[in-house]
Amino acid sequence: MQRLWQDVRYALRTLAKAPGFTAVAIFTIALGIGANSAIFTVVNAVLLRPLAFRDPGKIVLVEERNSFGVITTSYLNYRDWRDQSGSFVSMEASWPTAMTLTGWGDPQRLFGRYTTSGFFPLLGIEPVVGRNFTREEDTPSGAPVVMLGYALWQRLGASRDLVGKTLVLNSTPYTVIGVVPAGFEFLSPADVYVAFEPAAKLLPDDRDWHPGIMPVARLKPGVKIEQARAEMLGIAARLEKQYPDYNTGTSADVVPLQAQVVQGVRPALLVLLSAVGFILLIACANVANLQLARGASRAREVAIRTALGASRHRIIGQLLTESMMISLAGGALGLFIAYLSLDALLHLSAGALPDVNGIHIDRWVLVYTAAAAILTGVLFGLMPAWRTAKLDLRDALNEGGRGGSGGASNRKLRSSLVVAEIATAMLLLVGAGLLLRSFERMQAASAGFAPDHLLVADLPLAPTAYPKSEQRFRFYDTVLDKARALPGVKSAGAASFLPMSGTGGLILFNIYGRPPKNAHEYIATGYRTVTEGYFETLRVPLIEGRTITRADDPKAPTVVVVNASFAKQFFPHESPLGKRIQVGGTPDKDVPWLEIVGVVGDLSRGMGADPKAEMFLPYQQADAVLPVYVMSLVLRTGTEPTAEASALRAALASVDKDQPLVRVRTMEDNLSATAAQPRFRTWLLSLFALLALLLSTIGIYGVMSYSVSQRSHEIGIRIALGAQQTQVFKLVTGEGLKLALLGIVIGFAATLALTRLLRSFLYEVSPLDPITLAIVAGLLVGVSVFASYMPAQRATAVDPLGALRHE
Repeated sequence: MQRLWQDVRYALRTLAKAPGFTAVAIFTIALGIGANSAIFTVVNAVLLRPLAFRDPGKIVLVEERNSFGVITTSYLNYRDWRDQSGSFVSMEASWPTAMTLTGWGDPQRLFGRYTTSGFFPLLGIEPVVGRNFTREEDTPSGAPVVMLGYALWQRLGASRDLVGKTLVLNSTPYTVIGVVPAGFEFLSPADVYVAFEPAAKLLPDDRDWHPGIMPVARLKPGVKIEQARAEMLGIAARLEKQYPDYNTGTSADVVPLQAQVVQGVRPALLVLLSAVGFILLIACANVANLQLARGASRAREVAIRTALGASRHRIIGQLLTESMMISLAGGALGLFIAYLSLDALLHLSAGALPDVNGIHIDRWVLVYTAAAAILTGVLFGLMPAWRTAKLDLRDALNEGGRGGSGGASNRKLRSSLVVAEIATAMLLLVGAGLLLRSFERMQAASAGFAPDHLLVADLPLAPTAYPKSEQRFRFYDTVLDKARALPGVKSAGAASFLPMSGTGGLILFNIYGRPPKNAHEYIATGYRTVTEGYFETLRVPLIEGRTITRADDPKAPTVVVVNASFAKQFFPHESPLGKRIQVGGTPDKDVPWLEIVGVVGDLSRGMGADPKAEMFLPYQQADAVLPVYVMSLVLRTGTEPTAEASALRAALASVDKDQPLVRVRTMEDNLSATAAQPRFRTWLLSLFALLALLLSTIGIYGVMSYSVSQRSHEIGIRIALGAQQTQVFKLVTGEGLKLALLGIVIGFAATLALTRLLRSFLYEVSPLDPITLAIVAGLLVGVSVFASYMPAQRATAVDPLGALRHE
C-alpha cells in the first residue's frame, strides 16, 4: 500500500509538470467516457433496470398469435386461458380505454385501463391512498368504482379525502377507492383504472372480437418460461379444435413483460451503445499515441531510474499509475459531462423512449463509469508503459541518442493506432451517413396529402352520453358544420384514424364473386371511417370515381372508397369501380355488400412505412359494423392553424359543454411526433460520428507532428541535397494520406460486415450505399490532408544547418 501511495504521489507530480499533455489526455478520455456514461444511463434505465414491480422477472405477457402476427386476445380466449393454465400463480388482464371526466372545471379526456381485481396484487402494487378492487366489484354486476393515477390525483388536489368521493366518467358516477403510486405504468400511461368485468359483460359473445385485452401472469416458483409457453400452445391447440370457426390458426405465446416493453427501442439503443464504445476506443488510441510520444522525452528519466536499480515491473507500474490517474480524472469529468448532457439527450429522445423507470444517473451508472475509467486506463496505458520500460539503456543515457521511443518500430505502432482510429471513424461515419440519407428519404417521401395549414384534434364521445347512432351522427355533423363556418377555416372533415399517426384499423373482407375456399382463407385490409370533406381537406388526390358525401347515410346504398394500393393489389388489371366487397371473413347474407365508388391516392401510416391497401367507409354507414365513438377532426385554415384552436373549442362548447377537445395540434406537429425514433437514433449516431472524426483528426495531426519532429534530421538532409519545399510538403501530407487510405480500406471491410445490422433502420437506402461510402471516404481523405497541413508546413521550414548541427 505504501508503494502504491508513493506511485500515486509521484504520478501526480509528474503530470503536474506537463499540464498541456495532462489536460489534453484527460479531456480526450472525458469525451469518450462521457458519451458512454450518457448512453449507458439510458440503456440502464430502459433495458437493464428491472421494472418497478415485485419480482418482475416472473411477470409475463400472454399473447395471441395468428397469421397477422401478435395481436391482443379476445375476452373468451382470455377466460379459457386463465381457467385452464397451471403454470401461473394467477393470470389477470387489462385493456386500454378512454373516459371523459366532467364536473371538475373544463371536461377532460382521460386515458384509462380496465383491470381485473388481481391485476395490482399480481404486479405487487399497493395503493398510496385507499385500496385495490375487490372480487365483488370485479363482477358483471359490480358497483362502478375507480382507482386514480397519481398524476390525476395531484391535478385534482391530492387530497386523501378524495377517496370515497364521486367522479363522473363518461356521464356515469364512479366512486374513488384508491390511488396508484407515482410513476406506475403498464404498457401505456393511464389516468384512471376501472374494474374489468363490468365492462367485459358489454363485449360481444365472439372470439373474433379483440378489444385490446392483454393478459398478464406471474410464473409459479420453479416454472420456466419455456414450460409455460408449451402449456399455452397446448391450450391454444385444444381451443382450436373446440372452436374451429374462430380459433383456427390461432396460437398463444408467453413473453417476459420487460422484453415486450422495450422491444421497440432495444436495437437502436444497442447500436448507440456500440457506437460510444468505438468512440472510447478512438480516445484510448489517441491518448496511447500521446503516451508513446511523451515516452521519448522521458527516456533519459526512465534510463536513470533503471540504472539506479528500478526493475522493469516497477517502471511499468509507475507509468500505469500515471495512466490510471489520467483515466480516473477523465472518468470524473466524463461523468460530469454525461450529467450536463442528460437533459439535452432526454429532450432529443422525447417520444422515442418508454419512460419505464425514470432516466437518471444511479449507482449502476457510477459503477459503469468507474469500471470504464479503470479499463480505459489499462487500455491506453499498458502498451506505452511496456515500450517505454523496454528502452535501450546505453542509447537513452547517450546525450545525442534519440531514445528507444523514437525508433522506427515506435513510429509504426503510432501509425497503426491512427489507422485503427480512421477505420473506426469510417464505420461510425458510414452508419451515421446511412441513417441521415434514410431519414432524408423518409421526410421527402410523400405522405399522400398536403400537411400545411392543417389543425387536427381528437373528438372522443362517451358511449353513455351518446348511446344511439343518430345522436352521434347529429353531434359530429353539427360540430363539422360549425367548424366549416369559422372565419379562418376553408374546409373540414374527420376520420377514425389520422394519416401518419402510426395507427389504423385492420379488418377482414371478401370480394363478390371470389368466395374464399374455406372459413380461414380470409383476406384483410386497412380500415378507416371518414366523413364528407375529409379527402378534400387533406387534398388527397382522387384517381377515379368520387369520394364520400353526406348523402352516404344509413338509408343510402352502402359504398366504400379504396386507395391506390388496394386497387393495385386486389384488382390489378381492371378498374375497381362498381366492384363489391363485404366486411367479414366469409360471405354473410346479413352483412351488406359495399360498392366501390372511388379510388384515392395512398395515405402514409407513418414515416418510413410503405403504403398498404386500405378501405374508407362513410362513418354513418360504418357505425352498423363498428360503432364510431372517436373521430379526429381535420381543419384546413387560411392562417396559422393554432390561431383557430380557441374558436374550435368555443364551437364545440356550443354543441356540448361537457365534451372535451383532445390533443389539439397542427398536422406538422403530428408528423414530427411520428419521426421521434428515427430522429433520435439518427442525430445521436451522427453526433458520435462527428466526435469520432474530431478525435481521429487530432490523432492524425499528433502522429504527423511528432513524425516531423523526429525526422527533422532526415528532412534537413533532404533540403540540403536540393529537395524543394513542395516536395517536402508532399512527403509529409502523403504519409498522412497513406494512413487515411489504409484506414479507409480496413474501415470499408468492417463496414461490409457491420452496417448490415442497420438494415432494419434504413428506408430506401442500401447498407452499402455507394454515395454514402464515397462521401465518407472523401471526407476522411480531406480531413487527413487538413490534419497533415500544419506539420507539413513546419517540415518545409526546417533549417538544414540547424538540424544537422543538432544531430
